[in-house]
Amino acid sequence: MIRVKAESPVYGGYVIARNEGVVFIKGALPGETVLARTVEKKKDYSIAVTQEVLEPSPHRVEPFCGHFGVCGGCHLQHISYMEQVSMKNSIIKDSLKRISGIEIEPEGPLTGSDVRYRHRAQFKVGPAQDGTGTIGFFREGTRDVVPISRCPLLVDEINDSLEKIRLMPASGFFAREIHITCGGMIIPEGTTVPEGAIASGADADGTDATGTSRSLGVNRPLGALLKGREFDPALAREYAQAGIETVFFDSGIDRGSGHSGKGYVNFDLLGFKYTVSPLSFFQSNWELNLKAAAVISGIFSSWMDSLTDKKNKKNLLDIYAGGGNFSIPLSGVAGAITAIEENESSVKDALRNLEMNGIKNMKFIKAPFEKFQSRGSFDAAIVDPPRPGLSREAAKKLLALLPERLLYISCNPATLARDIKKLLEKYRLQSVRLVDFFPHTYHMEVLCLLERR
Repeated sequence: MIRVKAESPVYGGYVIARNEGVVFIKGALPGETVLARTVEKKKDYSIAVTQEVLEPSPHRVEPFCGHFGVCGGCHLQHISYMEQVSMKNSIIKDSLKRISGIEIEPEGPLTGSDVRYRHRAQFKVGPAQDGTGTIGFFREGTRDVVPISRCPLLVDEINDSLEKIRLMPASGFFAREIHITCGGMIIPEGTTVPEGAIASGADADGTDATGTSRSLGVNRPLGALLKGREFDPALAREYAQAGIETVFFDSGIDRGSGHSGKGYVNFDLLGFKYTVSPLSFFQSNWELNLKAAAVISGIFSSWMDSLTDKKNKKNLLDIYAGGGNFSIPLSGVAGAITAIEENESSVKDALRNLEMNGIKNMKFIKAPFEKFQSRGSFDAAIVDPPRPGLSREAAKKLLALLPERLLYISCNPATLARDIKKLLEKYRLQSVRLVDFFPHTYHMEVLCLLERR
């Protein structure tokens, strides 16, 4: 056991301390004095876990979920939410300064509800016990499944569907993983929503400021992906009876081994129809995604409005575009949009979204960005790479294309800072902003606006 004083936060849910070298401590807050147990020693640092808090921080709170500390899904429930946001901003600033050599103050963070915000869950399925099986999440650092009754981060529809799935016979739900996606607020024809019901206290998902669901007669469709399971029409019917209208089966041999239902769930994306297959990635914190999409739309719309020649609309490139989440809302202000995405399921979703919205000035190219062959120039680009950031080839290609304005969206502050350092060769960093898509976890999203020198 070591007695240490925690200093500054670092990415991964740790806080740095010093005790005969650098120690990364889990479970401590900056400023706290704790007793910690060393669990791993490396050449340049060690990792320790808090065992007792001797001098607590005023920002320490009681975790609200009984699974916290056992389930590996959350990392920060012992920290007040606003302090979590502050710590994430500190990590972003430190990463940019230490790796990129840039000192910049992040703009005000984009935040939303810190509970009932996730529209997708990836449940793990453990070995059957007493004919019921085990559904939950992995214990941190292991492949052991921790049974979960209800997760407070998930929207109610997913938690409710999980309760129904548990009632199925073990043979009825057994798979390696069960992914459940809940669509956004879709108001069926003929449904009347009381005037002002949403504007006067309820969010766009039909919940009030406390995250409590309100019944507005809306339809929030559910879809599921069963990994490690062959197509089974009888099982699909069981899921339909549990309220899950679309079920994909992924046997592990053929990813698209069959599905029931229409194959996607619906969302409203700033007035556009947006669909997502259970096979595709999307921002699971949908209400905050709408805020981020609105901010991005505002950035580019303001830029277009500032141009002297407003008839000469600018061309936009969307790299790692997914289903068009950030670029579809820009279709009305851009001249033409070229979207690059290599995931086949996401491209199928995107083409459906273009057709459903009658969008004619946008095209999707299924390819890795590294292999994209440009036939023209682009005035602006959105770049939303995966966690490893831009490959060397991707960064080189982006600098060769050299759009005037560049919005870089990152989910990893370390690779963000590394890539920004490369882009500074030809760009200036104008602004940085945290988007806290994943409260109570160490994960974060960062919006960076760059302009060509």
